Amino acid sequence: MPRLDKVAQIPKPEKIFVFKSCVASNKYPGIEACSFDSLRVLGVEPVDSDEQTCCGGFVTFANVAAPTASMPAVARNLSLAEEKGLDTCVVCNGCWTFLNEFGHFMNHNEEVKASVNMMLNMMGKEYKGTSNVYHIAEMYYRLKEELAANVKRPLTGIKVATHYGCHYLGGGKYTAIDDAQMPSYLEEIIEILGGEVVPYTANRECCGTGFTQIINGKDLSIEHTKSKLDSVKEADPDILVVQCPYCHSQLDRIQQQLNFRDEGDFQTPVLHIAQLVGMGLGLDVAKLGFAAHVSGRARLENVLDRIGR
Repeated sequence: MPRLDKVAQIPKPEKIFVFKSCVASNKYPGIEACSFDSLRVLGVEPVDSDEQTCCGGFVTFANVAAPTASMPAVARNLSLAEEKGLDTCVVCNGCWTFLNEFGHFMNHNEEVKASVNMMLNMMGKEYKGTSNVYHIAEMYYRLKEELAANVKRPLTGIKVATHYGCHYLGGGKYTAIDDAQMPSYLEEIIEILGGEVVPYTANRECCGTGFTQIINGKDLSIEHTKSKLDSVKEADPDILVVQCPYCHSQLDRIQQQLNFRDEGDFQTPVLHIAQLVGMGLGLDVAKLGFAAHVSGRARLENVLDRIGR
């Protein structure tokens, strides 16, 4: 059940700084397009910056760089939102965890914050720690009244399974809006959109990416992903919805690899929550960006035919 005290702390802003995910931008541009357009429909003006860089999370989680090397990047990125006087909205669990965790660390360690700002000052930047970081799924839940009022393409009869992702549930020790063991806010959003929630056994398990595993232990990673996909297939949803582009990539593209290896026949469409919301809000189908998706294309087309394009 959602932690309503945390939900109440999320503002309903007129504007918010949207932090773009490198994985979403490069692999699934529909996530980005739907994020911007859905926020506008819900009454929030998205703002971005060409100065933004990668959050730095990938190189740290993959042990390519030490956390201290990535901290100035986090501070610089958040300073872009601070300069505009805005809170930050992210579409990626990794970005959410990284910006929140490092921001929290700097805000509670003045010596570290001062050292980071010494570097930022050379670029004419300063990190103050005034921009709160929210996941776009959290924003949708906070704006669920506005969401319900703007559903134009109800997902009537569409069966949807959920995948939250470890870096949100496991990383949100003090800011996640739901119980890490039994979260339900994505299910509520699906029901608001008119969809039918489908449970499955491996619902809360990792997608198999594990950041370092997909790079350093690919066989183990694929084995875990197959176990997850086997469970999804048994439940037979029309759509598997995620809230992280990295989970999206793993659960979408590994299906094709497993099919190629004759290790199963996986045909489940995977959508980011922003795309599912965009679908329900009636955004133009081209904006949903489904051309970049690999698995379950025929089934996804069937879904669009059933709810109306």
